[in-house]
Amino acid sequence: MSNPEIQVLLKIRTELSEEVDRLKDMIARLEGHIDSLNVQIASGSFTTADVAIPASRDTPAETSTETGEPQSIPIMNKAGNLELGLIETIDQTMRVMPAEHAIYDITRGAFARFFLERILGKFQQEDRHRVENGEIEWDNAFDFEVKAEDNILDEMIIRNIGDDARQKEIQNALRWALEKTYSAR
Repeated sequence: MSNPEIQVLLKIRTELSEEVDRLKDMIARLEGHIDSLNVQIASGSFTTADVAIPASRDTPAETSTETGEPQSIPIMNKAGNLELGLIETIDQTMRVMPAEHAIYDITRGAFARFFLERILGKFQQEDRHRVENGEIEWDNAFDFEVKAEDNILDEMIIRNIGDDARQKEIQNALRWALEKTYSAR
């Protein structure tokens, strides 16, 4: 290790590795934003009357979450003819329960890589940065818990969901992920 050229090469390798890690994080964030945009574009590109009716219930849900009253929102497929699950929201907590006839494998890509990692993971990371910067306390940071048996979703609890835009993004991404991973019992 006394060779100065080796020390310079080791330093360069470390700097390059750090830069690669930084760029990978940036790519993951950008892909998450693209996926969120795709979900919003897909959900807004075609809407039937069946889908529009539950969407109109979103406004009372946002209001009732502030009053502490529970609000139930059915999660329907894009066509509006199949219930995928149910969201119960109270204050800043969202509870997601699959429909009785549905099976969701939490290890499948649309659920694991897209919804859990890119959407919920992104919000969790954003709030961690906010905690580190002193903007919020740990108790107010976004968090989620997935309850499953044999990789099949039982329920999911999402805490400190944040503002209406974040709540809407979670609902849209969840609908898309559940529709992609749906299997009948």
